[in-house]
Amino acid sequence: MAVLAYLLLSVGEELVEVAQVLLRSGGSFSECKAHLWDRRREQLFQYYIAQYEAVEKKTASTMSTESIDSCDYAYQEDFEGPNSPGSVSLDKSNSTTEVAYLLENITEVSPGLSFLISGNILLTCERFSINLMLKNSDLALHFNPRLPQNYIVRNCRVKGVWGKEEVASPLSFNLHRGKKFKVHILITDKEFLMCVNDRHFNSFKHRLPYKKICALEVKGDVKDVNVEQLYTERYPDIQLDAIKQISREQFVLAPLSDVTNHFKLMPYTGRLEQPFTNGKNLHIRGRIKLLPHSFFVNLQTNHLVWPHPNIPFHLNPRFGNVGGKHVICRNSWTNGKWDREERSENITDFMPGKTFHLKIACTDISYQVYLNEKLIAEFIFRDNPALVETVYIQGDIKVFEVVLESAY
Repeated sequence: MAVLAYLLLSVGEELVEVAQVLLRSGGSFSECKAHLWDRRREQLFQYYIAQYEAVEKKTASTMSTESIDSCDYAYQEDFEGPNSPGSVSLDKSNSTTEVAYLLENITEVSPGLSFLISGNILLTCERFSINLMLKNSDLALHFNPRLPQNYIVRNCRVKGVWGKEEVASPLSFNLHRGKKFKVHILITDKEFLMCVNDRHFNSFKHRLPYKKICALEVKGDVKDVNVEQLYTERYPDIQLDAIKQISREQFVLAPLSDVTNHFKLMPYTGRLEQPFTNGKNLHIRGRIKLLPHSFFVNLQTNHLVWPHPNIPFHLNPRFGNVGGKHVICRNSWTNGKWDREERSENITDFMPGKTFHLKIACTDISYQVYLNEKLIAEFIFRDNPALVETVYIQGDIKVFEVVLESAY
């Protein structure tokens, strides 16, 4: 009833808003209507979240653990109703898309709990989804690969209302019809972390209380689905290729024509066989994408995403400025947070579609950054450089080659 009253009161205001948007934008009535509906949906979603948090707070202060389920059920009936559109039921017969797998006996949910989902993608697959569900049919995580579009939607749903979709990802789409798939979902205290086919894909911050997840459901155009649940202390657990190491006496960079046909998989993670210390140079050769926003290079203590590694040096060039000027940001991650950022705005040789040679030199007091043999930045040590064991690169570049030039 509360939601019905809210919507009825909004009808008159909505017509006025449509007229105002129409006059301002010059768009069609249907375009303005769609714009306002998207805005209304976001308002409704935020309203539900506020109500959810209020119920959570009241439950925690006035009810015992044994009475939480009944509170959830009453709340669901008040706001959703048994026949509300878009509701999801643990009963397969009520699903609008065929359920390929349902796991209801979930281990007690706490940070470190992982789900390993595997199966086969049908030759006719359009999409499938992995849903982490609460007892009132809300979705804490909706993981939805869409094969024709080549992207994966992440979202949540509260009382039948979808939140804001997330679709961007640094990892190229790597799911294919007729092939096997593996998805690894890890629950941390702040977010879900996701691996697709053994490569870290992205994260999704918690919008609902993750400790109330009670079921996992796989729906859509997949078969032979299997789900394992286990606790882990490291994510992701993958084997890394060692970065090529050449002594200074032998160091010669190969001609660009020999390396530009071989791109590294992005995001790139490489392991240093020796710590990155005084006298060593890291060479990165690649090409800037045609419409770049930014990229970054991390010199970090290990390859893990969780627990978060220390990052003695974070180099982050950002594009988009007029006149060839780019913002070059430097920072470090220590003690669980980013430190003070250093930035400079310079004209550099970074150009869309053009190749580059980036060198990071480790001296006795700092990291020095050279672009095409020109010094563009310096970063005084904030942590011991001997702790650096891994190079991580992500963003709007293609990487041809990563080479460590040793002092000996």
